[in-house]
Amino acid sequence: MKKRINQINNKNSKTEKKHIDKNKNIKDKIINLLVNSSENLLIFITNILIITNLLLIFKISISNINFYVSLIITIIFIYIKNHKNQTIKNISLSILISLFVFFIATISIGKIYDSTADGNTYHKLAVGAIKNGWNPIYGSVGKFNKDKGNPFDIYKDNVNIKWVDHYAKGTETFAAVIYHLSGNIESGKVFNLLWIFIGLGILFKLFNLMKYSKFKSFILSAILTFNPIILVQITNYYLDGVLTISLFIIILICIIQKDKFNKEEENNLYIILFCCLIWAINTKFNGLAYAGVFCGVLYLYRHIRNYIKTKKEFIKPLIKDTVFYIVTLFFSIIIVGAGSYTKNMINYGSPLYPLYGKNHIPSMIMKEIPKSMGKYSPTKQFFVSIFSKGENVSPSYSKVQNGPDLKVPFTTSKEEIYSYTIPDIRIGGFGPMFSGIFIITIIGLIYIIVESIKKKEFDLLTITTIVIVTNILLICLINGSYWARYIPYLYLIPVLVLGYYLKRKNNKFIKVIEIFTILLFLTNSLLIAGVQISNTYKNNEYLKYRKEAFIQYSKSNDKVKINLAHHGIQGVQYNIDDWHIHNYELTDNKELKNDCYMFKY
Repeated sequence: MKKRINQINNKNSKTEKKHIDKNKNIKDKIINLLVNSSENLLIFITNILIITNLLLIFKISISNINFYVSLIITIIFIYIKNHKNQTIKNISLSILISLFVFFIATISIGKIYDSTADGNTYHKLAVGAIKNGWNPIYGSVGKFNKDKGNPFDIYKDNVNIKWVDHYAKGTETFAAVIYHLSGNIESGKVFNLLWIFIGLGILFKLFNLMKYSKFKSFILSAILTFNPIILVQITNYYLDGVLTISLFIIILICIIQKDKFNKEEENNLYIILFCCLIWAINTKFNGLAYAGVFCGVLYLYRHIRNYIKTKKEFIKPLIKDTVFYIVTLFFSIIIVGAGSYTKNMINYGSPLYPLYGKNHIPSMIMKEIPKSMGKYSPTKQFFVSIFSKGENVSPSYSKVQNGPDLKVPFTTSKEEIYSYTIPDIRIGGFGPMFSGIFIITIIGLIYIIVESIKKKEFDLLTITTIVIVTNILLICLINGSYWARYIPYLYLIPVLVLGYYLKRKNNKFIKVIEIFTILLFLTNSLLIAGVQISNTYKNNEYLKYRKEAFIQYSKSNDKVKINLAHHGIQGVQYNIDDWHIHNYELTDNKELKNDCYMFKY
């Protein structure tokens, strides 16, 4: 009888184990599908950039062909890349998920109006002009609009022409392809949503490769992905969030490349790094500087370390890395950057014109410093901003010229939280809880250094020192340290410190710090996300109502007179075009009574 009971118990135990294993396998398959989908999406949007710019080099304007050719090339590439280690079914499913995310995000964001100044000035001007046939490699947007009879004479606004003609245009070129496909300029700003999906999947993969559990990998990747910089820009044409997430991925890949992976995984990391570098470099000029500095110092670290450990075997990876960076720079600057870096170098002697070179424009960063901070060093500006209330007290926002308001760390207020509806918030831009996170990070870094020395973990100590020192040098030497979107790399440091805690068997006190830090990060992001969602919804409902009133008015009148809210808001033309309204003309009359989308009529 006892034997029979044991047999039944063993059978039940095996059945239960099989059930658990089956559930685990299903969960792992879903996770792998989502991670693969995020990689597929990154490859796809990068192909759109490369194909579009190659066609522009050969003077072939944007059409829907750009999208479909990029899609076909991506699908073929993904099958070739994955056919050895994935089934056809899994490859196909991951591609379908990528496309599903792409189209749902594009449709959703197309229903939300960008009411920001930058979005409706040079961003939409670039997107609309490229979509309508402007070739940024060979001509000026001002001349193109004048030749095409644009009623908004942008020659009156030379600053916008300079930004559009010379700035990096990765997000605008991508957006122009999406605009051509959808017929809605608001759909073009989908890049922020796509990079959230990409960041969540790829950062999860990278932390998993760093030996974190799936749950801990998800926590760390979610904190980095839903960072304050992208959360305040998620529904508009601002692009700092794209640079931030791509930079996080770049730095983490450069850190883990010191470890040995199988050939497929190593090549996959190179593909992801290639795509992220193209986006970082062609999103903003800052991207070239930041990616260049971090890749440079970590490249030196990796190969010096290889030389010390294996003198005979360090040449092959050194050559591979060097060739990779040469090829990547060629694609980033000569191909995708042809309409900015290459053109600027040929015409103005500086790839970073108009920030540098003959007749350059003074940096906006210096113009926007609050008056009370004007004489501070970059380092002091940084600390004042970190420990101040989140707000904009810069010259373009405040005539009173108040200075930043210092606050007690770990505290906030309704007034401060509402400031995070500003997409380019100047002071305290890392969020209302970040001053507290920063203090915990400093303590954590001291703890890591002491523990690394005690346990003789010199690899960890070296890589920690390199990343910290690089951050310190960038913050101390580059203007703009007070402005979060110009120092996005800083947000990675506290997350890496948290990652150190999560990887160790800590005592109870450190466990409490670990949980408290996670809660601080979540609170920081949720407060910003909450106020953003609420503000976006109210704004959008108001704008939809005003848009419908304007459409009805234009149908009942032969000619509609329009006065722009600001002379530089000429990107609004493309919204009016999308509404299929053409019976309008510009006027300087400021007495018009009806409000619409960034203009009166």
